[in-house]
Amino acid sequence: MGSGSGGATKSTGRSSWAVRKARTRQALIDVALELFAAQRYESTSIEQIADRAGVSPRTFFRYFVTKESVLFFGEDDYVRSLVEVYVAQPAALNEMEAMRASFVTLAPRIIRIRERVNSYEKAVAASAVLRGRAQDSYDANVAAVAGAIARRRGLAQPDESCELLAAVGNLCLRRATAHWLRDHTCDLEKRITAEFTNLTRLVCSSDGP
Repeated sequence: MGSGSGGATKSTGRSSWAVRKARTRQALIDVALELFAAQRYESTSIEQIADRAGVSPRTFFRYFVTKESVLFFGEDDYVRSLVEVYVAQPAALNEMEAMRASFVTLAPRIIRIRERVNSYEKAVAASAVLRGRAQDSYDANVAAVAGAIARRRGLAQPDESCELLAAVGNLCLRRATAHWLRDHTCDLEKRITAEFTNLTRLVCSSDGP
């Protein structure tokens, strides 16, 4: 009985610590993005971010290696999930359908952090440094999706058609997300579907005899 109670206490303690840690990380991300968007990335210091979030600079470095890493936190997890979801799509779906279904499946992750995504876009638009870094990140994401397409095809390495399809698919997601951010009445999942539908119609209408 005593042992069981102690275990429960330790478990509760670990759970509370994890919640506090997540909240602190979230606060640092939100504050950093707000400052990046308001006064540009280059003009924002780690000390400012920490102070606004109510923690010390030392605490900031417990969560992030650099202030740039705040901007792209969670992106690797999203891309890994996208690759897993895409590879697991039913074989009956063609590649474009599988990609659309994968983006729609993961859309709720983006929807939950709408304000963060909006602040991210504003911060990147305001900084040439971040625009370059964001492009590098985007290129890496496209490469990861191209690798997933190759896996689904049973190829050892992605070829040019895998890379092209990945680039087009990611562009559809980017367009859908931009529209969703501009229009609060927009349904992101439906907008993603619309982008892929329009693309399919365009390709089909361009086919020769």
